[in-house]
Amino acid sequence: MRHQHQVAVVTGGSQGIGWGIVEKLNNEGAQVIIGARKPPQAELSDTMAYHYLDVADEASVEAFFKTVENQYGQLDILVNAAGMMFQKPFLGTSTADWDQMMAVNLRGVFICAKQAAKLMKNRQTGSIINVGSIEGLACNPEHAPYAASKSGVHGLTRAFAIDVGQYGIRCNSVCPGWIETALNQGYYQDEAEKAAFDKAMRALHPMRRLGTPTDVANMVSWLASDEAQWVTGQEFTVDGGRMAKLPNVSV
Repeated sequence: MRHQHQVAVVTGGSQGIGWGIVEKLNNEGAQVIIGARKPPQAELSDTMAYHYLDVADEASVEAFFKTVENQYGQLDILVNAAGMMFQKPFLGTSTADWDQMMAVNLRGVFICAKQAAKLMKNRQTGSIINVGSIEGLACNPEHAPYAASKSGVHGLTRAFAIDVGQYGIRCNSVCPGWIETALNQGYYQDEAEKAAFDKAMRALHPMRRLGTPTDVANMVSWLASDEAQWVTGQEFTVDGGRMAKLPNVSV
């Protein structure tokens, strides 16, 4: 198993993409600690644990990683999967909206990565994977703060990789496309013609299907493994080919 005898932290691991990553790392042998504001609804295995974490609160982050250090004595993998998203027109987005998005999606990644690196530095090894988004590469309408935060995550990933590489720590980002989660299913509920919306969404992807948390988790597991020990400071798009496809244009 890829991650046997390793300790992994997954922020935002209670649901969606985060939970898919938790299951994958655990199935590959890792002891996984979930850091989130709410515990998972699913039953945890003997090698999973949950501890409260608010990534936007620096005191909460420091207390969380101190618990990891005291209880497990090491940290091999950090996956920054905690995040939020809302949809608002640019001109209707308040400064408070902006600050909230940045606090969770970007500042939280910075604070957690910094605390994790302190633990990893002691053993001169470690892998940090930040969950970015294809919206850090291109943008949907009414997603300005979200796109900006994810672009920031990608830039922070590269900068962090440069600064901590000397300690044997790698840092990469994964950029998911449309993944079937409870969050994205909410968009379906807002559509009057759900079947037509689903068909249109699938048509955006050359693979003709939508992504799953497992698709993202498989990439994360590889990046966290020794198979990727010469890979750092990179972005990996997991989107079924969506970003590679130009839109159809009728002339």
